[in-house]
Amino acid sequence: MGRINLAIAYLKFGTDKRLFTLMLIIIITITIDSQIGYIADFIPKQLSSITGIAIFVTIAAIYIITQCFILDYTKRINIETKDRASHLHTLQMAVSVSQYTLMAIIILVSFQIVVMHEYNIITLYVTHAISYGLWIVILSLLAKAFFSWYRHSNKDIMVLILALSMIAYVINGIASLGSYSDMLTQQKQIVTPADVANFPEFSIESTGSQINIVSQIASSVAYVLTWIGTAKMLHQYIKKLGKIKFWFVMGVTMIYYLISFPLFVLGYFTPSGDANAMTNILIVSMGSLLSGIIFGAAFFSVARTLRKDSSLRKHMIIAAFGFVLFYIAGSTSVAQAAFPPYGIVSVSFIGLSCYMIYMGLYSAAVTVSQDTSLRVSIRNSVSEQSKFLHSMGTAHEKRHFRNLIMQT
Repeated sequence: MGRINLAIAYLKFGTDKRLFTLMLIIIITITIDSQIGYIADFIPKQLSSITGIAIFVTIAAIYIITQCFILDYTKRINIETKDRASHLHTLQMAVSVSQYTLMAIIILVSFQIVVMHEYNIITLYVTHAISYGLWIVILSLLAKAFFSWYRHSNKDIMVLILALSMIAYVINGIASLGSYSDMLTQQKQIVTPADVANFPEFSIESTGSQINIVSQIASSVAYVLTWIGTAKMLHQYIKKLGKIKFWFVMGVTMIYYLISFPLFVLGYFTPSGDANAMTNILIVSMGSLLSGIIFGAAFFSVARTLRKDSSLRKHMIIAAFGFVLFYIAGSTSVAQAAFPPYGIVSVSFIGLSCYMIYMGLYSAAVTVSQDTSLRVSIRNSVSEQSKFLHSMGTAHEKRHFRNLIMQT
C-alpha cells in the first residue's frame, strides 16, 4: 500500500504530461485486457499458463494503482468546483466506494486464481452489477443535466444532441446488463483452468439474444448521436484537413464501429464460421478504441482553445479521457468467464469513465456559469466549442438563480 501512496503522491502534483502518460498507460492496459477477453475461447491453454496468469495479475495491479490516482484527481476537481451541490459529494462517495469494492473483488479473484487455481462466478455478477449500475445512474444524471441546460439555454442543438445520446447510452447500459447477466447464468459456478470461455451462439429465439439486439440498437443510436455532435465540434478542422479527408475519417470510423454486430450475426466471429475468426475479432474490435479517440478528440479540441492554467481546460481533458475509456471499457465483457477472467479490469473501469465524463462536463458548466469574463470571452468566439460551453454555463447560471428564487 505504501508504494501505491508513493505513486499517487508523485502524480498528484505532476504536470499535464504526467496525466497524459498515466492515461496512455491505462488505455493500453485495458485495450490489452479487453482484446484478450474477446478471443479467450481461442487460447484457453495460453491464458491458464503461468505467463497468462502473470499478465492478468500485472493488469490487475496497474488497475489498482491507476484507479486510485483517478479517484484522487477527480476528488480534487470536485473540491475546486465552487458549486457546492450536495449531489456532487454524494456521487463522489458512491463512486469511490464502488471502485474500491471492485478493487477488492479483483484482488480476491487474483488470490483465488494464484493460490486456489479457481474462482467463483459470483465475483463476475457483482462486477457487472456495480459497473453497469454506475453507468446507468451517472449517465441518467448527465442526461437530466443536459435537458435542463437545453431548456434554460437558447436551445443549443449540441446540448440537445448530447442529452439524447445520454438517454440512448442509459438504455444501452440497462440492456447490456441484462444480456450479460443472462450470459453468466450459462456459466459454471466455479471456473477452473480446465474450463473454456463460453460465448453463447446468437439465436433470435433466445431471450439473451433479443436483449442483446436492444442493447446493440441503443448503442448504435447513441453512437450516431455522439458522432453527429463530434462532427459538429470538429467542424473547424475541415479547413485544415480538407472536406474529403475529414469526412473520410469520420465516415470510416462510424462504419468500423457499427459493422461489428452485423458481422457477428452473419457468423464471421465464430470459430465454426471462419478459420480466421480470431483475427477478424481483433481487427473489428479495435473500432471501439478508434471511436473513443475520435470522440475524445472533440473535447480535447475544446481544451486546446483554453489557457493551460485554466480549470475549464482540466474539465475538458478529464471528459475527453472519460470518453476514450468509456468506449474501450463499455464494449468489453467478462461474462464469458475465461480463466483467468480477462476483461474484468476493463469492465471495472466503466463506472469510473462515466464519472469522468460527468465530472468534466458538469464542472465545466459550473465554471463557465460563475465566471462572467469567461462567458463574455466565450460568447464572442465563433467556434462551435465555445458556443457549446457558453450554452451550458449560461443555462446552469439561470437554473441556479431560479432555484434560489424558488427557495426564498
